[in-house]
Amino acid sequence: MSHLQKSKTAKVVAGFVGFAMALSFAFTGAVSPANAQSASDLAAQIQSLLATIQQLQARLNAVQGGSTGTTGGSYSFSVDLQLGSRGTDVMNLQKVLNSSSDTQVAVTGAGSPGNESSYFGPATRAAVRKFQAKNGISSTGYVGPLTRGRLNSMGGGVVVTPPTCVVNCGGVSGGALTVASAIQPSPTLAPQSAARVPFTRITLTAGGSDVQVNNITVERDGLSADAAFAGVVLLDDNGVQMGSAKTFNSIHQANVGDPFIVRAGTSRTLTIAGNMAGDNSSRNGQTASLSVVAVNTNGASVGGILPIMGATHTINSSLTIGTVTVARGSLDPAGAQTKSIGSTNLNFSSIQITAGSAENVRLSYVRWNQASSSGPNDLANVRTTIDGVDYPAVVSNDGKYYTSTFGSGIVIAKGNNKEIAIKGDVVGGSTRTVAFNIEKPTDVGVTGETFNYGISMPTNGANSSAQCSGTCGGPFGNGSIWYAGSTLTIDKGSITIEKAVGVPAQNVAVNLAGQPLGGFTADVKGEQITVASLTFTIATTGTKTAGSDASITNVTIVDQNGKVVAGPVDASGTGTTLTFTDTILFPIAKGTYTLKGKVGPGFGSDGTVIISTTPSSQWSTVTGQVTNSPITPSSATVTMNTMTVKNAALTISVSTDPAAQTVVSGAQQFTFANYQLSALSSGEDIRLNAFPAELNAASGATNLTNCALYDGGVQLNTGSNVINPSAQAS
Repeated sequence: MSHLQKSKTAKVVAGFVGFAMALSFAFTGAVSPANAQSASDLAAQIQSLLATIQQLQARLNAVQGGSTGTTGGSYSFSVDLQLGSRGTDVMNLQKVLNSSSDTQVAVTGAGSPGNESSYFGPATRAAVRKFQAKNGISSTGYVGPLTRGRLNSMGGGVVVTPPTCVVNCGGVSGGALTVASAIQPSPTLAPQSAARVPFTRITLTAGGSDVQVNNITVERDGLSADAAFAGVVLLDDNGVQMGSAKTFNSIHQANVGDPFIVRAGTSRTLTIAGNMAGDNSSRNGQTASLSVVAVNTNGASVGGILPIMGATHTINSSLTIGTVTVARGSLDPAGAQTKSIGSTNLNFSSIQITAGSAENVRLSYVRWNQASSSGPNDLANVRTTIDGVDYPAVVSNDGKYYTSTFGSGIVIAKGNNKEIAIKGDVVGGSTRTVAFNIEKPTDVGVTGETFNYGISMPTNGANSSAQCSGTCGGPFGNGSIWYAGSTLTIDKGSITIEKAVGVPAQNVAVNLAGQPLGGFTADVKGEQITVASLTFTIATTGTKTAGSDASITNVTIVDQNGKVVAGPVDASGTGTTLTFTDTILFPIAKGTYTLKGKVGPGFGSDGTVIISTTPSSQWSTVTGQVTNSPITPSSATVTMNTMTVKNAALTISVSTDPAAQTVVSGAQQFTFANYQLSALSSGEDIRLNAFPAELNAASGATNLTNCALYDGGVQLNTGSNVINPSAQAS
């Protein structure tokens, strides 16, 4: 491969030498009077060609391991430059000019040393004139062949660093990431107050494993001021802002974007965009560009050519783009509130956006900032709601930002408005707070339908005098938080007691332990809760004898898994109350609990037992296990299903099917009768060890064989228990 490179380079150099010689002959011997050029012009062109040959020779020597008088890092100027030119040649020209104090483009600001731009403006032209005068060239300010020849002949005197390959330039493997220029936006106007104006696009591609990108370093270029930008932002593949807007530092750079992941084997195309200042009248006509100078990862190597510069836009202060006004939404709580864990469908925050008269606008996304003490696990079902339609809110890695996108966007016609609310459920986080703010005006993605520029939300807009109570402040400010939502405090844990439908009304046996007497559910949210004492009231009906024979005893509380959590206890006093003093731990869940016990034989049949409780007054020392705070349980009386006391009873009857009929001799599996056995009026299950059936036939008893009793399709007597009658009544 190295031999091939040497051969090709040598041929290129030889070709240029031959071309230079032929060109010199053509210039000296075949110039018509109508197009004659001055000797100085011809000399300049020849000098430029010789300088180009010198550069190629330097590259050849570098490949072959040789040396040259020209520094390998020097830059070759190969095209003419003039007022209005743009590109890398211009930036490197400014760097050469800035290498000498008497030819500097500028002392400070754009074009000064370290702040060179890619635009050839008046300051660059003035510096070129100084350079030309210094080197005996006509001071036209035009960088033609003669001036380029002088620049190139300076050789190693000035080293200009061209774009460099940062790591793994031949490809990417393992955890590496490559960066490449994507299809760039077209140069256009950057109107004042426009938001998210796209300047530069890049494509990031991960290798064999995921790569975390912490942020991207961008640098302002061009003949413009940093103040032309209110901030710069990073937009994801869908145009949604990633992280907050950032301002430039003293070296005109900013790190944009929150940490994000590029998945293994995939690519993401991102956009560097600018939020333009609200008043750029003093900067009208300046040109600006944004270059990507670094991709900062979490340790992964990065390959590609940097810097990457996209479009150069012209700053404009005269174009009138769309506007919106904002107000607090009608669904916003507009004040501090306290909600218990388990509260659902809460309105956390809301704003109303009204389109101005210039153009319809399209709402594409909103990013909420939840920076209070609660975390994502304390909330559930968080979504943004517009016109009754819910849009999922995707939470960021740090749990502080919730972003909702609206598909192709929601159009707000001129003069009309939409309310954007964020809702959700509280599922944890006792004593913590929730506040859904909108951190920056650009966190609401609105674009004009006519000019397609992003529209920044106004500050101190409509309804700006309204104040929510507490410390949340007024809406639409210009401080660290643009829209401050109301603060919601999550109350301590809660416990709700209800009748258990899973323990239905039923018959219970007399003098038999473990009979169901009632059931309740405990719905615990926020934190585990303990109850030190529980009292239940017993109500009975029917006739019963006096004394202990009519008592309810051996009562336990059993959870849904069959585990005894309290008891056994006996009814106290006159048999009207049950008091459990075992401390019960109720976990965070909705559980079913059953009271089981024994009803004394003194209860008359058909009497009823009804158990109830009022948790707020009959349950004591109810305590949250996280907050250690007292908790008030349900205040409503919970009356459980009625249990009916029944003695053991069995009712037997004969079905009318089959009807009386004539039987043909030899019939097989003939059904003689169906008996109905009912324990509906029994307080307990009935077991039959035998079922005697009598044959009443005047004669022919021995004509019957293989008589069996069936429960549906199941034969109950088999083998030697099958009956073959030998006589009547057998």
